[in-house]
Amino acid sequence: MEFDAHHTLGIDTTFRHFDSSSSGLSTAEAEVRLLRDGPNALPVAPPIPLLRIIFSQFKNPIILILLVAALISFGIGENLDAGFILAVLIINAAIGTVLEHSADRQAHALRHSVRTLAKVLRDGKEELIDAAGLALGDIVVIESGDKVPADLRLLHTYHLSADESLLTGESLEVGKDAMAIFDDPDLPLGDRSNMLFAGTYITSGRARGIVSAVGLHTQIGRIAELLIGRSAVKVPLIARLETFSLKIAAAVGVISLLIIALSLFRGTPLLEVFFLTVALFVSAVPEGLPVAITVALASAAVAMSRRNVIVRKLPAIEALGSCTLIATDKTGTLTQNRLSVESFEGAADAVKALEAIVIANEAYRNRQGTFGGDQVDVALALYAQRQNETVLERMEYPKTDLIPYEPAQKYSGAVIETETGYFAAIKGSPEVILAVCSIAPSERDALLAEVNSLAREGYRLIGVAYADTTTPHLQEAMASKRFVWAGLAAITDPLRDGVETSLAHCHEAGITVVMVTGDHPETALHIAKRLNMAAGMEQVMDGEALSHWYENGGDPHALADIRVFARVSPEQKLQIVRAFQGLGHYVAVTGDGVNDAPALKSAHIGIAMGKSGTDVAKENADLILTDDAFTSIVGGVEEGRRAYDNIRKVIHLLISTGLAEIILVLLSLAFATPVPLLPIHLLWLNLVTNGIQDVALGLEPAEPHVLKRGPRPPKEPIFNALMIQRIVLGAAYMGLIGFGVFYTLLAQGVPIESARNDTLLLMVLFENLHAFNSRSETRYLFKISHFKNLLLPLSIIAAQAVHIAAMQLPWTQQLLSLEPVSLQVWRELLLFAFGLVVVMEAEKFVRLRRK
Repeated sequence: MEFDAHHTLGIDTTFRHFDSSSSGLSTAEAEVRLLRDGPNALPVAPPIPLLRIIFSQFKNPIILILLVAALISFGIGENLDAGFILAVLIINAAIGTVLEHSADRQAHALRHSVRTLAKVLRDGKEELIDAAGLALGDIVVIESGDKVPADLRLLHTYHLSADESLLTGESLEVGKDAMAIFDDPDLPLGDRSNMLFAGTYITSGRARGIVSAVGLHTQIGRIAELLIGRSAVKVPLIARLETFSLKIAAAVGVISLLIIALSLFRGTPLLEVFFLTVALFVSAVPEGLPVAITVALASAAVAMSRRNVIVRKLPAIEALGSCTLIATDKTGTLTQNRLSVESFEGAADAVKALEAIVIANEAYRNRQGTFGGDQVDVALALYAQRQNETVLERMEYPKTDLIPYEPAQKYSGAVIETETGYFAAIKGSPEVILAVCSIAPSERDALLAEVNSLAREGYRLIGVAYADTTTPHLQEAMASKRFVWAGLAAITDPLRDGVETSLAHCHEAGITVVMVTGDHPETALHIAKRLNMAAGMEQVMDGEALSHWYENGGDPHALADIRVFARVSPEQKLQIVRAFQGLGHYVAVTGDGVNDAPALKSAHIGIAMGKSGTDVAKENADLILTDDAFTSIVGGVEEGRRAYDNIRKVIHLLISTGLAEIILVLLSLAFATPVPLLPIHLLWLNLVTNGIQDVALGLEPAEPHVLKRGPRPPKEPIFNALMIQRIVLGAAYMGLIGFGVFYTLLAQGVPIESARNDTLLLMVLFENLHAFNSRSETRYLFKISHFKNLLLPLSIIAAQAVHIAAMQLPWTQQLLSLEPVSLQVWRELLLFAFGLVVVMEAEKFVRLRRK
């Protein structure tokens, strides 16, 4: 039988086909099958081969221009010049290869940071394993929000539906039924309701299924090669900067035409004009900018992973610099999600109350005897175990009906068959549970008052009820409203360590934090007060009030001062996100459930929980918190701002130094002097001052005040007024002083070769020192620790040493027309060079004094 026709088998036949049973495989048998069939994994795109990266370095138009120049040099017998140009190409290609190879390896490693886990029956016990370890015949337990880890023939289904749009293109949810059997082996995938397929998502319900295909033999495995062959989309920031580089190239091209015209008008030989234009074009266009920015973003992504934040989409790093509001969950994010039942009050029948707790419970016990699953279920199961361990046997009873917990319905429950009929148990929001209980209005009011009282003390409250019934269907039992109130579980959840400090950092950073939770308003307010997020109930809005707000037009301004949203449904969470976006906020939102996916997608930055989050939430998020902690979000904001700051630093250095070289040449044309630097000098200058320094700036540590300033406006361009002002000031000083020195030397009768030698040395000093000027827009150089990023000072020292060596070595003296200079010249040039530092520091002083 074909491997994809398991939908035609009955359940008993399926067990026999895979030599399995309802208790699953043994660990030993699973290992044997894994060795036989291989891991349950699809091939992934490998890192880009090194040779391809090397060849890609020569696709740059600027490189092609240099190659043409080298060929022309060989053609006219200028072998030294041609050899130097080729050497520049090889060195640049080597640097670019190393950087791109490193960035690609880092990105490839990050893609493997998030694993798909599967809940599987091994030796009759449920346990979580890496989905790659699934074997044919394994029994997998599935619930809403899960990513299906392999192709499964369903064995049991409870209100199960799936999103199979990945395979079928159908956007509507598909209902599933384990009991269905089909005759047609070629039935379309979308009609195989007794099957689940790897890579699809569970939108609601619970199920068990037997693994019928793994790895390349799954339906998605058939198209795996097409999936891994997709070309990568460039990060928007990189794309914008590449476009910017093209605009710079166009501008330089216009200037080059002007230079050509002026040079020819003055009678300069055409070949000399060609080489000067090529060299100036190469020096002025920031061709290394995209690579440097890629390295900066990759570095930030790696740094964020060390702070428990996995970056799924690189644009989120840039976006974090604009974040103005974080809409965060409470449980597990602000609190530890280490729930414990402190009290259980009001049980009329203690035994039946405990039975209700374990029947309406989705926790499971693994082979080690510990509980896993939702933390509320685990806490309740542990409480029941402490009271009467034998009652846990009820957890294993087959259920005639099950309604899993979903945030929208705020309850869960199950029905089991007994000797006299059926026993139904439910748990959830006390208000919802009380609504189906047979209880006097006065007693209901008293219980709700108790709920409010305990909520004000910070307890999370779960109501439990049960009913002896004649129906095997839970909703029919609930419709009778004859449930017996079993009791109220008061659950505590301590705050996470460091969360108060993190919230204070958000306040300093100009980021508003609001809590969005399904908990009782009083419980949420209690936590908010402890964290200084809210002062009183006037800053709290519950789900009912949100419904009235939305029905009356949903004016965003009505939510502007609300800091706690309680008893919120997933649909309302999306409304909250959009309302704050309507107020002009740049919103980050956290989520863990399948119903959080719309809010995660709609937010500017979606943040999923790595521990408690469903696969659907993770797939729709930009970032994943591996520890589920709010403190990690703040760490991510800090790294995001650092990355954006470093991008500005790289741009400042490359654009200002390129503009300085243009000014230098234009002034020589305007004053009818020989060009201060020959084409070969410009190429050399570009090599020794922009080789590693720009990349080193992209690796700068975060500045101390990065979380003490407001977020940048989301629509503010990188080239804002401050950036333009600093670029023009630095470039003007370098260009004017450089030409002034050259002009003065010529006027004093210094030979032109010596004047060019001194001018080149001055420009090397200028551009290397300017890397230090680029380290901060607000801090003075003497307040910066130059040892936290040793790559920058070391690269500058190395570059300067290379130029000094070139001035001393005979073969480079001949190639570049260089010569040593006297101590007196050194002193004078250093004075001019450090004048650049003084000018840029003075600009900071004047600007900061005006604030």
